[in-house]
Amino acid sequence: MRAPGGLKGVTAIKLRVLFDIDGTLLLTDGAGRAALGRALEVIYGTTGPLAGFNFHGKTDPQIVVELLTRAGVQEAEIRSRLSSVWPVYLEALERELEDRRLRGRIVLLPGVRELLARLERRPEVRLGLLTGNIEPAARLKLTAAGVSARFDVGGFGSDSEVRIEIARIAVDRCRSASGPGAAPAVVVVGDTPEDVACALAVGATAVAVATGRHGVAELEAAGADAVFEDFSDTGRVVGFVLGAGGVAGLEGGAESGRRR
Repeated sequence: MRAPGGLKGVTAIKLRVLFDIDGTLLLTDGAGRAALGRALEVIYGTTGPLAGFNFHGKTDPQIVVELLTRAGVQEAEIRSRLSSVWPVYLEALERELEDRRLRGRIVLLPGVRELLARLERRPEVRLGLLTGNIEPAARLKLTAAGVSARFDVGGFGSDSEVRIEIARIAVDRCRSASGPGAAPAVVVVGDTPEDVACALAVGATAVAVATGRHGVAELEAAGADAVFEDFSDTGRVVGFVLGAGGVAGLEGGAESGRRR
């Protein structure tokens, strides 16, 4: 196959699949919450209303700002110290993840390992990340869960506090990394309405999975192009994702999942 630019023997990248992490690929038994609480206590002297706070669909910087605002900390003070949070957070997160890993509390969600492996084997497909985690935290969580797939591009909470802006950054990186020629199709995979919204905002296909806090009906209502209860029927998920990207050789049929 001739790739863009006339190179022989190189398969053109037709599809980029960008995955959320928490609730989509894995669960960490509250490691991030515990680590962030430690960091906020050290840097600001308060965690804010951490125990009941909903992290889902939010970026790490957004979570910090919202928690501390609710605790009565002025925004200028929050932002002046924000960069100091991350080294403390990452050190605590590494400890929290290792403790849970040793106790078997890090969970890779159903079908995830096979899904990543089957997509990664396709030469015209590349995997990436689209997550509210700052990038080092994302990598720590994947390592703790034993995820060995290569995610070569993405967007992270360290790129922007605003999730839709992260999606735009990720798509721009996908295009740049793919070189000249037609831009690859992009599929965004996540477990929250916010994941769906950012996919639709950048013209990507939105695949949602109900392994987080949001059920199938809620994800359908958010406008996802396909919703799966989980990824255990991996062939169906792969079939839909490849079909959405226009990649030949569908597995399990493109008409899988619940369609909006």
